[in-house]
Amino acid sequence: MRLLLPFCILQSRPVFLKHGSGIPDSCCCPSLLPFHRPGLVKMRTASSGGDGDGGEGEAGDPVPGKIWSLWSRRPGQGGPPPLSPLERVCNLIPRQMLSREVLQLSERQPAGQQQAGDGDTRRHCRHTLQPAPGLRLPPTAGQVSFQAGDLVLAEFRRRHRLELQKMALLVPGGELHSKWGMLAHQQILGHLPGQMFRTSTGSELVLRRPTLEDYVLLMKRGPAISYPKDATTMLMMMDVGDGDSVLESGSGSGAMTLFLSRAVGRSGHVYSFEVRKDHHERAKRNYQCWRNAYEVAREKEWPNNVDFINKDIVLATDDIQGTMFDAISLDMLSPQLALPAIHAHLKQGGVCAVYLANITQVIDLLEGIRSAGMPLACEKILEVVHRDWLVAPAVRKDGSTAPQVEPQRNVDDLAHEEENDAAQGHGEEDDTKYFCTVPYVARPHHEQVSHTAFLTKLRKLKPALQ
Repeated sequence: MRLLLPFCILQSRPVFLKHGSGIPDSCCCPSLLPFHRPGLVKMRTASSGGDGDGGEGEAGDPVPGKIWSLWSRRPGQGGPPPLSPLERVCNLIPRQMLSREVLQLSERQPAGQQQAGDGDTRRHCRHTLQPAPGLRLPPTAGQVSFQAGDLVLAEFRRRHRLELQKMALLVPGGELHSKWGMLAHQQILGHLPGQMFRTSTGSELVLRRPTLEDYVLLMKRGPAISYPKDATTMLMMMDVGDGDSVLESGSGSGAMTLFLSRAVGRSGHVYSFEVRKDHHERAKRNYQCWRNAYEVAREKEWPNNVDFINKDIVLATDDIQGTMFDAISLDMLSPQLALPAIHAHLKQGGVCAVYLANITQVIDLLEGIRSAGMPLACEKILEVVHRDWLVAPAVRKDGSTAPQVEPQRNVDDLAHEEENDAAQGHGEEDDTKYFCTVPYVARPHHEQVSHTAFLTKLRKLKPALQ
């Protein structure tokens, strides 16, 4: 038998443990078996072909020449009835860990298996597969599997390096291609996110749903996007919240528009202006694609709170006539030309956040505000810098972990420690031990995000009375 003992309970036919085969008699005693249950272990002779009681001895006194088997009694012979494989799984695994397929099989159990002894079986089963009366819990606890129209993000990591990050829209009959192999969309549909899938070449990809940050970085774009690190800083500058009305000039590829749409919520609104037709259409498609995928993944609708307008903001005074905005976001080449036409629509004390690529544009902006005498005060000019770090166990080239090396101590340090031990008293154990058993590498990652933009914070203030 060797290593088959822990798995005997899952077999559908009896498994025999014969004396004299190298297994001690103490291990063959049914009361000492790790899977022993009263009424399930029975002694049979090697020559008997049925389930008769001839030759049966005491459970604690094994008889030479006998065979111990996992042989359940028949329902008519007393004791619990035989357990089906599904009920055995029910006994071994908690209900919270059972999959949806197992729960569905338990509900579709044939009526012929529910006999008069079914009540005894349920008494001996610790984890019933039937839900409690009046309590209906979803098997996946609110988790939604991949469906057609869902966005999936495939990642491949080698050691501590991200080699592949690809986003795709799941469609029936579609395929996900990369240099690490092909994966059919049909293999992904119906599975929960956060799993590893094997491609046609044997590579393992991690599939999950993209976050909004992943989406804006991987979506199709026309112009350069407002990176998430800058977009979130601009949201903090403007202090945008639920129910606010925001004016945006420069839709671009729709990255900042998506962040603003989530910030203002269902009761707020975003007016996004773009002068170029191709950028305007690209922003609308990216926004609608995210809304559709969000509805499939979350089973609720993303707020439809954005108006895309293909017009120059300088000539769009009629479109915003009579509207006051809580904040303004500008991402354009010459924002100082648009501010004279729109600063009157900014509420008193509101903030206008300007996204500029280089510092000369910041100088032109401040000079334009000073020359026009606009009631805008520059409070802050920021350049957001993120530094990615690598923290991981030190691994050699052959894949083995490097040993922990204790620090070297000189003679003076040892003498000083001996003096401290003598002063504190003998007999006390030192509790200072190293927490890590393996050395770690902690250093900045060799790939970093460089400069993206300068963020200028302008606040509308009422001039002092003369």
